[in-house]
Amino acid sequence: MKKTLLLQTALVAAAGLFVADIANAQTKEVPLGVTVGGYYTQLLQYQDRSPQAGQSDHGVKQDAEIYFNFRGVLANGTVIGGRVELEAGAYGDQIDEAYMFIEHAEFGRVEAGSMDSTTTKMIYGAPSALPSYSTTVQSEYSAVYNAPLMRFANNMDDTNHINLFSASNRYFGSKAGKGLQIGAGYSPDNCQDLTTVAATSVNATTGLQNGCGGGFFTPTGLEQQFNAAANYIESFGAFDVALYAGYNSVKVIGAGAATTPSSRESGKQGGALFTYNIGDGSSVQVGGAITDEDVTGARERKGWTAGARYLTNGAAPGSVGIGFEYADRNEKGAARAGDLEYWHVGLTYQVAAGILGFVGVGVADTTDTITAGSNADQTFGVVGLSLTF
Repeated sequence: MKKTLLLQTALVAAAGLFVADIANAQTKEVPLGVTVGGYYTQLLQYQDRSPQAGQSDHGVKQDAEIYFNFRGVLANGTVIGGRVELEAGAYGDQIDEAYMFIEHAEFGRVEAGSMDSTTTKMIYGAPSALPSYSTTVQSEYSAVYNAPLMRFANNMDDTNHINLFSASNRYFGSKAGKGLQIGAGYSPDNCQDLTTVAATSVNATTGLQNGCGGGFFTPTGLEQQFNAAANYIESFGAFDVALYAGYNSVKVIGAGAATTPSSRESGKQGGALFTYNIGDGSSVQVGGAITDEDVTGARERKGWTAGARYLTNGAAPGSVGIGFEYADRNEKGAARAGDLEYWHVGLTYQVAAGILGFVGVGVADTTDTITAGSNADQTFGVVGLSLTF
């Protein structure tokens, strides 16, 4: 799962040329080939948190993945390909995503395998002021306690899905073209692959097999997820507009039918990102999102985010960006994780193509938690360098 929305910095920059290139590439047969890409982010982080809970106040962190993309084009323009994402660090899953797809410019796209849900792929909201320290997307290395994230909590990302996307006037994944696109997906269980949990593991409460062993097995945590999203991208003179709506419905598995029955929980979201292109590559972005969801334990979570960012020259070398993000989240229920008020400011500098330096500070304030001693005030800082290739 790529942890940054790279094209939020220039929502429709060079969209016409990009879409044209893809269209031309799909008019002739192309043999299956492989390309390699990825990203590497290294940073220093600091926190002043009360209570500290025994944590250190500073650290060195990294987040990195290598992408293997394979793609071919049939004589009729149908594209067949896939993607494997290799974690370039010792995280919980060594293979992050692995899936195949079939795509046609006139009919849309089908994906099957371990990947993100449609809402995660298609979301737009506040512009990312800091790489991966965002209210929209987040990384392996976030140091924020009870971090805000404008994605569904009861959501199965990086698990086996079937995703369907309608055709639109853009190559899926670029988020650079224009038009309406609708996506829908289904995930039968909460498993990423056959080795996530050993097939011999047994739930002590239910006596049933846990995890993702071979054949059919007992799902854990979540199952039978239906996820749908839509986004619309258009330009009006110097203004670029990106709108988003999402819906999620998933069955939450109880500890046992006799004690905690399974229940189906749902949520809905909306978001928007507006860009005003001032000229000479500079732009101003404002955006935000709202979410309303039934969450296991909390039972109800509502939140909203807002942000703004100014870029001097898009993604061109030498471009400077300064941004601000704010999040407010409230929970109700017997096992709530607490209400959260959060903000951060970030400064970025585009050293060269694919090389982004950044620095930022922020505050997270968690209150009204159900667990004694879990309320926390945190001030944090981060400085780092992100490479995209």
